[in-house]
Amino acid sequence: MASSPSASSPHRKLLRSLVYWAVQRCRMSESPCRLTVSVKRPAEAASASLLGVSVSDTGVGSKLEEFLELRVLARETPVEKWDGTLLITTTGINDEAIYRYRLNLQEEISSARFTKLATTYKNHATFSGTEVCLCLSNEADADDFILWLVGFFHKILILRAPNLACELFVEQIGNAESRNVCLPQDSEDMHHSVMASSSDRLVSGLKDYTLSHGNTCDKCDTCILNRDLLKIGTGAANNVDRRKAKGLHVEVVIVIARTASDLSCWTVNSSSTQVLYFEDFVPCPISQSSFDVLVSTDWRSYGFKLKGGFIDDEGNAVLEWDDMAFARVDIAIHTYLECAMQESQGSQQDRHLVRKALKSALSHLKADHAGDFLSCHGQRVREYVPDLAESIAGLILSSNDKEFQDECITLLGLGSDQEGLVQSSICEKMVHIIELNDTKENVDDHAPYLFECEKLDEEDGDEDMVFDF
Repeated sequence: MASSPSASSPHRKLLRSLVYWAVQRCRMSESPCRLTVSVKRPAEAASASLLGVSVSDTGVGSKLEEFLELRVLARETPVEKWDGTLLITTTGINDEAIYRYRLNLQEEISSARFTKLATTYKNHATFSGTEVCLCLSNEADADDFILWLVGFFHKILILRAPNLACELFVEQIGNAESRNVCLPQDSEDMHHSVMASSSDRLVSGLKDYTLSHGNTCDKCDTCILNRDLLKIGTGAANNVDRRKAKGLHVEVVIVIARTASDLSCWTVNSSSTQVLYFEDFVPCPISQSSFDVLVSTDWRSYGFKLKGGFIDDEGNAVLEWDDMAFARVDIAIHTYLECAMQESQGSQQDRHLVRKALKSALSHLKADHAGDFLSCHGQRVREYVPDLAESIAGLILSSNDKEFQDECITLLGLGSDQEGLVQSSICEKMVHIIELNDTKENVDDHAPYLFECEKLDEEDGDEDMVFDF
């Protein structure tokens, strides 16, 4: 059951919305873009000075109507935390001037909301972009807000959105220790070609997220050297209209880090997973329909034991595991529309595509690492394999019929001098059969025979006779 998420900090909601629109403007641009967020805060936590926040992008120019969607948030935010005022500077690629506005979202009268400020002419320069500035109260939890903002940006980098560079600046006013918060964007996993698919970029970003132990900026040298040990599952679904080349895309990536005694940072198992949820290349609270898909998925068919799940106060989905066999499980879900600013098409469609993409990612994991992701039923069956293999090998090797022994050994693919490998060979074949038949797709197929040889020639007997055991 999902808990009702309490209201997130108004500061966080506001920043998330401003960054969302900035990213969409960059997506609409045909040129490489930069997204910059700057926060100026007093050196003293108890200072009455305000937090100065700036969100700027070099995407297409903005439309003032975009910001009117923040009116509900402005009404929910106490005036002492934010007075509802935005200072907006924007210009389009074909505009001759840079336009400035003051927008007060607390005003009820529409004519009083907008104030046009001084205009600056570009003198035939060609560029576009938008900057939004505002002042927020210097809350007692400003440090928590800064930490959240760093983590929020770190999640944005997971997507490795093409042609988008991100910067985050935190400046202490009146303090010589002002600094740029460095967020690593380059991955040792792949060269970020413009032609790389968004799914490949998400895989690369989630690997780095896992190897840096989640929502931190510090990478572990020991883990980075072992990135090839990660197990990856990817899945995608879409409802693209081929005639219009538009539609909703859903991508799911699962990264599994195994427990290894030589990696001290992975030795402690994590019994829960905070699912990373993105909409249109920005981290967002998970939708209820997507959360329902997560908790209703048949995880046991893929070797996972889901104990439960909930939505935390920030809107993040958290899955809790029982008897986790891995050190870490990271899951990212990205839903995005082909065209920025395109209207969503409904939660029912989202639910179907998320379920399809998640199942595809789990099936990918199982296909590549069948032994690690057997269903709970398959795991129980596999537990009997060693004893059964020992019994069958004992029957073969204890037989007084030498011809029978040689025939069984031959059918196992062994030589006459490899009697000592009979039990292990039977065990391997049985495990392989269990893995092949552990998916629902294989239920109706005939399982491979443990022992099998070609049909006899007609002159040797019945043409339908087959030696199999």
